[in-house]
Amino acid sequence: GPGGPEFKEWEAETEEKYGVKFVTSLDSLPPPTQPRLALISGRTADNPHLLEEAIKVGCKCIYLEKPGAPTVAELQQMKEDADEAGVEVLMGYNKNVCKYVRKTREFAETIPDSHVTFVSNNAY
Repeated sequence: GPGGPEFKEWEAETEEKYGVKFVTSLDSLPPPTQPRLALISGRTADNPHLLEEAIKVGCKCIYLEKPGAPTVAELQQMKEDADEAGVEVLMGYNKNVCKYVRKTREFAETIPDSHVTFVSNNAY
């Protein structure tokens, strides 16, 4: 599977320690027992389907990484679907809050007059 043996070991430890469940699809999630949140940070072209799946499995709040969808029409349809299901959708830029970004910024703060620039070269 993804990540190799080191990931599988970490996965098992994390499931045991925190009671979380690693799954390969949203359909594999157990029914929610409390409000469920989804963070969608995938390929832009996949986001409309991922949002639809998140709604289907009972997510009540979805954090959607911008731009959200390949077209304005798809984004409008996603909004309509979320509104109809009573699901709150928040949009932002997840990469700004990732651990590696935070650690880089923290390190840069220790260097006088330092400057950090992040560039994404995603081609999708």
